[in-house]
Parts: sequence; structure tokens; C-alpha cells
Amino acid sequence: MSDVCVHRRVGRYCPDCGKNLQPEPIDRRTVVDELVGNWWEKGVLHTLVGLFRQPGVLIRRYIESDRDILVKAVPYIAVALALNYALRARFLPGSTATDLSIIETLQQEPLVIPLLSALISALVLHFIFYRGASAGLFGTMVMRLYVLAQATLLVVFVDLAMQLFIADRSIGRNLTRLAFGLGFTIFAVRQFYAGEGRGGWIRAIAAVLCGELALILLVYTPAAMVEQAGLFD
Repeated sequence: MSDVCVHRRVGRYCPDCGKNLQPEPIDRRTVVDELVGNWWEKGVLHTLVGLFRQPGVLIRRYIESDRDILVKAVPYIAVALALNYALRARFLPGSTATDLSIIETLQQEPLVIPLLSALISALVLHFIFYRGASAGLFGTMVMRLYVLAQATLLVVFVDLAMQLFIADRSIGRNLTRLAFGLGFTIFAVRQFYAGEGRGGWIRAIAAVLCGELALILLVYTPAAMVEQAGLFD
């Protein structure tokens, strides 16, 4: 197909390049077909299951040798976050509420906080704990996006399961959610760097915790200070 074809209309298809000049109208069936054709048939199930079983291995392969092994990172995390918010709005209303209106405002743009989290964590991993790693800064950020998407899905499924037994938002329930999210992230980071001889648990734990601490210090603490000062009142 030529990009400069003028597309002569002598029927449904252009006789010069073969472009369909009368595409089907976009309706529910079209959307479902697009999702099936572009996601399910192109590896979303393999991505979903594989990233729970071998996150570091598959992400490393994706970065270094096989870009078809996983669904692309940004669309994948966008869908994971959309699913997270949809499930929480339906079954866990108020579970993402905070006391900071600034954070509440940022959460209205669901990609802002996750992208900030992935960027800050990637900077900590690349420049402090895994300096000189072959993935590079952008590869490290891609890894953090995938891991963040999986951790988000894992936590919401755990939260839904706990909802069957613990209705209130207790401290134990919040700690369980935190443990599952951080535990999976540490497991994935350790596995991601294991091929370079840096797969130790202590370094992975310190790297992930420092990334979370950096997010708190660089995002949540300034938001709390601005909120307390009433600068946006």
C-alpha cells in the first residue's frame, strides 16, 4: 500500500493500493473484535500469566531479543490500571481515597501516579543499585511499568478476595495488600537482574524499598506540605 495513493473510488477497495474505502462502522462488535484481534490473539493471556510466573525472565527477553513475547508496556499498564479502577469502583468503593486532595486530583488522571512511580523507581534502580546494567535506564523503566501493572492486578485480586472475609479497611488488610505488592515487585526485580549475577535478595529488597521511599519523599511529602500550607485553597 502506498502512502501517497490518491485512492480512486471505483468500489469498496482502491484498485491501486487495495485499501478498504468503506470500513465497517465502529460499534460494540467492532470494539470486541479489535480487542480479541489485537490483544487476546497477540499474547495478552501469555503476558498476564507469564508475568506472574517469570516476570524478570520474560521482561529481559522482551528488552534484549524478542519484542513479540509480550504486549507492549504502555498499553498493557493502561489496561491494567483501567481494570483496577473499574473493579475498585464496582466492588471496593473508596479503597483508593486519601486525605490529600492534591493526590486525589492526580488520581483523576490514572496514569500520572503510576508513571511517576515507575520513573522514580527506575532512576533509583539504574543509578544507585544496578549501575552499569545492560538494560539501561529506558529498559529499566519498561521493566518497572510491566511489574507495576502486574503488581496492581495482583493487589486488586487479593483485595477482592479479602473483601469476602474482611469488610472493613483494617490495618491488617492494608498491610496484606502492601505485602503482596512489594513482595511481587521484589521477586520480579531480583529475577530481572539475576542473569547479570545481581540476583541477590538483599539488594532487590533495598532497591524496591528505596524506590518506594523516594516516591513518598518526592511526591507524597511535597503534596502533604502544599496541602498543609493551603496554597491551593
